[in-house]
Amino acid sequence: MRYVLLFMLSLPAFSLLAQELEAPATVEELSATGRIILEHSEFATRDSANRHFTELLKNYVATEAGYQDPMKPVTNMLRLNEEKGNFNIYTWQMPDSTFTYRQYGLVAAPNGRGEIEVTDLVDAKASLEEPEFRTLKAQDWYGAIYYDMVPVKKNGKKIYTLLGFIPGKEMNRKVVDVISVDRRGRPKFGAKVFYIENFMDQTYRKAPMRLILSYSGDYSASVRWNKEKEMIIMDHLVPPDPKMKGVYQLYGPDMSYDGLEWEDDWWHLRSEVKFNSGQDVPIVPPSKPSGLPPSNPKFINKKKEK
Repeated sequence: MRYVLLFMLSLPAFSLLAQELEAPATVEELSATGRIILEHSEFATRDSANRHFTELLKNYVATEAGYQDPMKPVTNMLRLNEEKGNFNIYTWQMPDSTFTYRQYGLVAAPNGRGEIEVTDLVDAKASLEEPEFRTLKAQDWYGAIYYDMVPVKKNGKKIYTLLGFIPGKEMNRKVVDVISVDRRGRPKFGAKVFYIENFMDQTYRKAPMRLILSYSGDYSASVRWNKEKEMIIMDHLVPPDPKMKGVYQLYGPDMSYDGLEWEDDWWHLRSEVKFNSGQDVPIVPPSKPSGLPPSNPKFINKKKEK
């Protein structure tokens, strides 16, 4: 019933598919259409909703008001904005006909003509060979849902490190990528900023352009910017048995942490990073009584003397 109601609410928006959009889409339209993308039971309806959502979003963020709008009611999408307003990146996902998630995205940025350039991101990761070592353009994007962006300076110039998530049935992935946007407002992904030789049981023959963490779909793994440590803190991922190295569908966190630290214009990998994860909860055995008065030192000493 819920899906039917959402679909009916979105009918006015779908009627625009055969028309030219004469006005920017409203956030309400984007919000309603976005929920259909994630929740409707029929793939054909999800697919139509996704195409419509993309066009609505492109038209909206191409306006000054839409570009500045955080669009918080649009809960199927994440929006990251460069701190000085030089570009925004929007990412979302849709379950395909087999209910495998596919990622979609847009980058919006002012160009040299005083307009806002909007670029479609086309997920090509299924066909990319050795994506760790390639710079990628919008049409061959390593699709992910970006949830954070870390600005750092290299040779005095700011670069932006993206943290992204790619859910899967058998295997999840986290990606640490880099985005740059040229004066025309067009994005590029990947950069030689990782001074790392060994990662995820691999030995790199050259500097990678991005890092990819792959692990079992049964687990969750954290990759987060930690302001206190000034590091990207990552769960250390391992196989259940050393003989299974490289079988990433079996990897999972081992309760230790690695970190990426920016130093001398490079991200350096640090092992065994100590920090307060906020998950340390003191355990009191249920058999141990609580609320008792402190022990008598004299009694303890006499007991020891015996």
